[in-house]
Amino acid sequence: MRRNLLLMFLVVFVTSSCDDKTKEEVADRIVLSRSSVAFSEQGGTTTVTVASPSDWDAACTDGWVTLHRENGALTITAGDNDTQSPRTATVTVESSSDKHEIEVRQAYSRESVNLTLTGIQKIEFDSEGESNTFTVNTNGEWSAKSEAKWLTVSCDPQRNTVTVSAAKNDEASRSATLVVTSTRGTASESVEVAVSQISREESPYYKLLGYYGLFAKNWYYGGSPLGLSGTGTFCTIEEKEYRKSVYIKDLFLDGTVVEALFNREDGTLDIELGKLCLTQDLTPSTKRYIYLTKLNMGTGSFRGGALRATPGKGADDDGQIKDALLLSGFGEGYNSLGLTVYQNQQYASFSDRYYANGEMYLVRWERPSTETAVSNAKVTPSQEGFSAYNY
Repeated sequence: MRRNLLLMFLVVFVTSSCDDKTKEEVADRIVLSRSSVAFSEQGGTTTVTVASPSDWDAACTDGWVTLHRENGALTITAGDNDTQSPRTATVTVESSSDKHEIEVRQAYSRESVNLTLTGIQKIEFDSEGESNTFTVNTNGEWSAKSEAKWLTVSCDPQRNTVTVSAAKNDEASRSATLVVTSTRGTASESVEVAVSQISREESPYYKLLGYYGLFAKNWYYGGSPLGLSGTGTFCTIEEKEYRKSVYIKDLFLDGTVVEALFNREDGTLDIELGKLCLTQDLTPSTKRYIYLTKLNMGTGSFRGGALRATPGKGADDDGQIKDALLLSGFGEGYNSLGLTVYQNQQYASFSDRYYANGEMYLVRWERPSTETAVSNAKVTPSQEGFSAYNY
């Protein structure tokens, strides 16, 4: 991209508008605390918690199962099993828009063991350590153990729960096996649970941190299109709160700080726009407030809202494919990104700043050394504006 550009001054008065915030709609779904229950041959009673925003009902076609519904809970009762064989039944929990089934099993021998685990198939821990709790459903005496020294296993017989914890992993990824065993008389049953923990290098959160350049299909200088594509500004993504948020620093101008929320489910970032990202003291009595916003370069108007940054791949200025964060969330004419100023009770855009336009992404760059680092701005702010600068 051209490195030395002529100074021009263009202040555009704009009116601010904000993106409408989409209201979250509550999904009309049923959530059960358990998907299966097990009884001994003598029968018994157990309770399943049912969470649903709508009215729900429960039914079972097998006469040996009795149901009672009350205050968001379903009580399931089974009598003695005198059939001399194990038996199963299905309880259907249904609302107007959702339906779930609960498997009911009952043993016939006083020496038989029923063992199921609720809410767990495998355990995958983050590199910085965390805990996972699941429920043991059995008619026998049970225990949970692992030979891995990096795991802590705590059993609560009163609640029939197991809590598995892993400390921070400073080494390579690791794996282990957790064994839950239930016994009754001479009978025994075991279930194995695979446990793993990634290293810090594999953490989706830490993979996002680093030095980036903003690559855009089109660039404006002030309000004028340049007809150029490439990388026009650099920034760093730094840790704010682990697996919750990050800082994006020095984008478009040294000193800017923008927050982004980290989504654990897919590793994306939600970049918050329209919030104050830098305050400059021009004189003892005059301040300049700077915001990162979406812009409509045709009308000179701007918006706040958010952008989604999705991990992917992108080319740098030399055409090399590198890790990148693909930016989306533009539209409705607001397909540019840059800084908006509030000063002297009015909003304006810079006449001597670059504005990214069209398809854009943050592409990972090698962090320059202190001697060769290029600043986004080398000048002292004044009330007249910024002088031209080199990238």
